[in-house]
Amino acid sequence: MSLSTALAATLLAGCGGGGGSGSDDDPIGSVDTEVTVSQGAVNGTLESGMIAFRGIPYAKPPVGNLRFAPPEPANAWDGVLEADAFGNSCPQSGSAFNGFQDSLDEDCLFLNVYTPERGSDLPVMVWIHGGAFITGSGGSSYEPSRLVAEDVVVVTMNYRLGILGFLPVDGLPEGSGQYGLMDQQLALQWVQDNIEAFGGNPDNVTIFGESAGGHSVLSQLVSAGAGTGSEGLFHKAIVQSGAYQPTQIPQAFGEANIGDPVIAALGCDDSPDVAACLRDGSIDASAILDAQGDLWFNPTYGEGMLPYSIQDALDNDAFPQTIPVMTGNNLNEGRLFLALDEVSALVAGSMDTVTEAEYGTEVATLLASDPRGLDAARIAEDYLDTTPASSGGELITPAFDDSAGDEKYTLALASIQTSWRFACNQFDQIESLSDQGVSAFGYWFTDQDAPSLFGPELTAGLSFDLGAAHALEIQYVLNSEDTMRARDATDAQIALSEQMIQYWVQFARNGDPSASDGTATWPTFGTSGELMALEPSTLGNDALVNASAAQDAHNCDYWDNPPIVAP
Repeated sequence: MSLSTALAATLLAGCGGGGGSGSDDDPIGSVDTEVTVSQGAVNGTLESGMIAFRGIPYAKPPVGNLRFAPPEPANAWDGVLEADAFGNSCPQSGSAFNGFQDSLDEDCLFLNVYTPERGSDLPVMVWIHGGAFITGSGGSSYEPSRLVAEDVVVVTMNYRLGILGFLPVDGLPEGSGQYGLMDQQLALQWVQDNIEAFGGNPDNVTIFGESAGGHSVLSQLVSAGAGTGSEGLFHKAIVQSGAYQPTQIPQAFGEANIGDPVIAALGCDDSPDVAACLRDGSIDASAILDAQGDLWFNPTYGEGMLPYSIQDALDNDAFPQTIPVMTGNNLNEGRLFLALDEVSALVAGSMDTVTEAEYGTEVATLLASDPRGLDAARIAEDYLDTTPASSGGELITPAFDDSAGDEKYTLALASIQTSWRFACNQFDQIESLSDQGVSAFGYWFTDQDAPSLFGPELTAGLSFDLGAAHALEIQYVLNSEDTMRARDATDAQIALSEQMIQYWVQFARNGDPSASDGTATWPTFGTSGELMALEPSTLGNDALVNASAAQDAHNCDYWDNPPIVAP
């Protein structure tokens, strides 16, 4: 098997259970798998104690006049919809996240519902997937069976990505730069209208997401606080590694610096009707992905559902105080992104590590978006110093020790990305939420032996250890035990996973993640200044750590006052 084939198999099958149908041994005759929603009847599949409904359309296909426009609710259908297969992923280029397979079908606004065989008035957890707003889906990577076993209804969704979901353009209907968020909002409205038919309680909905999904959760909170559509659609929120770039993108800046170049690349810059040009059938999804290239996206603010940014909401006490928030980050977030570069090279039969010659440029590129005018050269130098601050160095916690070889440039770059982009933002956000009176709970995922998502062959080819990298905590909540065991998870990691599931479920039930059996009392950050460390060696109350320890590990004092280029 080639490396590319192995990677596709790992990410498309190993990351999830694939979502097959139930076994012939399931007592199908004893459980009704058909429900009726606003659009018609839906039949699910009985699978090992839960019923799965896959591929339910919640919106009309966003094509024709609905391309680059707010979504509209799905049309009704005749007969019974057999919800036994995931719907299309939204258009995206091939990457390590999707087995290097392009997705090109724009008819992609589907959701999936997983529910216990019986029950009513159950808490609902709605998952918003990550992927930098350019990749991913709510499909087979996620296995919510262990959440459902705790009497929770779980919903996953697709939403428009990249140019189709987040391109800010003057001349499009209101919400350009936010259409993907508006898709999420419509899916949440669908949940309000229909989840009772699946045994869920529409008055007890938790939204949770990781990375771009976590950023989306924060954006939906902003909308709820601003009264721009999300209010009343959810009641609790979990943000996993979503604290990055809280300033988001001003609408006018996005139109000029992102929208205009893309419009030109698609040949619509001289059109008297930009919307009509962009919707022309000759510009297909493949052409859109070509124009997208390596662009990354973030929602815009200033109009539509985001009148102000996440950071503005934090600074101006504009978050809804009645919605509890659980938020956290991983010890080695940045390592995933460097690993993706190396994995892509390995699949192509080469190696791509950060060299000494490249390191300074990579740091400068990473930090270029920071409006403070950071001195990237000085920061790069500081992160290569293994002398801790206690002995005269600049960093409380150096990025690597003296035993590191050439991988030190990769580790330093990853450490900068972890602290600057994710961790220190998250600590600032939980402090701000707590100051606003929000019931906020913080976690810190520190399992440095977390199972890799890349499979043993590719993982062994990396030049460094992944550690507790970005996204590796997802499997502890949204994959089956069998999937984790297949990645060589230990008994201690399975125990941590079960503990995390209890935390997430208790939070969804009650707005407080403390364990129902009393083994772990998780205080709000505002009352304790503590985080729950998610680490296999220490579970329950013994895992509580003062936030200062995590802030020191991520050198947040350094990032509070980083080196600045002199004016």
